Amino acid sequence: MDPAPGQPDASPSLAPAPLAAAWRRTRPPRRVVHLDSAAAGRSSWAVLDASAAHARREAEVGGYVAAAAAAPVLERARDDVRALLGWPAGEGSVAFVHGAGDALAQLLLAWPGGAPVTAAHAPGEYGPNVALLRHLGVRPLPVPGPHRLDPEAFARALGAGPRPDLVHVTWVGSHVGTVQPAAQVAAACAAAGVPVVVDAAQAFGHVDTALDALPAEADVVVYGTSRKWLAGPRGVGFVAARGPLAARLGPLERTEAHVAGWLGFAAALAEHRDLGPAAVRAGLADVGRAVRHRLADALRGSWQVLEDPAEPSATVTLRPAGGPGPDSGADDGGVDLAALRARLLAQEGVLTTFLGTERAPGEMRAPALRVSGHLDTTAADVDRLADALRRAVAGPL
Repeated sequence: MDPAPGQPDASPSLAPAPLAAAWRRTRPPRRVVHLDSAAAGRSSWAVLDASAAHARREAEVGGYVAAAAAAPVLERARDDVRALLGWPAGEGSVAFVHGAGDALAQLLLAWPGGAPVTAAHAPGEYGPNVALLRHLGVRPLPVPGPHRLDPEAFARALGAGPRPDLVHVTWVGSHVGTVQPAAQVAAACAAAGVPVVVDAAQAFGHVDTALDALPAEADVVVYGTSRKWLAGPRGVGFVAARGPLAARLGPLERTEAHVAGWLGFAAALAEHRDLGPAAVRAGLADVGRAVRHRLADALRGSWQVLEDPAEPSATVTLRPAGGPGPDSGADDGGVDLAALRARLLAQEGVLTTFLGTERAPGEMRAPALRVSGHLDTTAADVDRLADALRRAVAGPL
């Protein structure tokens, strides 16, 4: 929980102090130890106010009139999305949708000539993405390879089989905080002339998402969500497309839209721009490294951290010691992680994420616990979690 207004926080922040202070003072105080940014971040007052103000304007002047007046703000937000991709202002297309899952669905339904027939992906692909492909009649083509993608090996494996209609790449997984070389994989696929679709839901506002090195003729689509690392509203996402494909896609934005949420997303993007995306990325990487080292030291022998210690993400994944790595084994260490996550929240006031194997069925063999702090995460937050986890493997909390 956050300190009372006007009282200093005695526990050091894991991110640089100015960034942590800016993040903390611009949003409501925490009522839990929030280590769940990879699920839904804590929105700021500016995000909440932007959404609420537009909802009021809809009531005052009418929904469509209010939406028309908001158009310049939304255009700036589209350019903020482009900037995080390394694209010039106005280049390609950026559409706002209802979330990352909706983004992928709308993209496939708007695909030129009808939904693609096949989509290649890595073994660790997000399970709901694969399920959605199948639901829309697209046949998934898993490309064998290691957990951390090797762009050249991925391209060779891709070329060894039937040519897919598209390649789907997830930048940072939901089940482990490995930052994949998505830009290099996209470049290798683009060189082979295959359209690339990148899921940036866990990457946007979190890690470097520049795709400016791709040639102008490369067909690339990136989609993501507002609610995670950018801490915008839930139920809002985006689809950004570049290359010849961008002009051939059908319409993605709906006329029946949550414009108030879009404006909250615009406010979150503006705050991210003002903080400095590079500084935020570095700060989140600092948080991830510090959490991994602190938990590894405190939980040695009882829990294992799955990511490399220096992984440049703030996502930390835990399993009871003796359990599997991200792509092997099946031992859960005898701990019911779903029940543990619920007890951590109810009894300790610590919010984490339970990861079932459905998140990445091609790679996960056992559940895990995800810890994803943000710029305001402190050493005391991590110590509180570690104390609870030590007790969990010793007996009931």
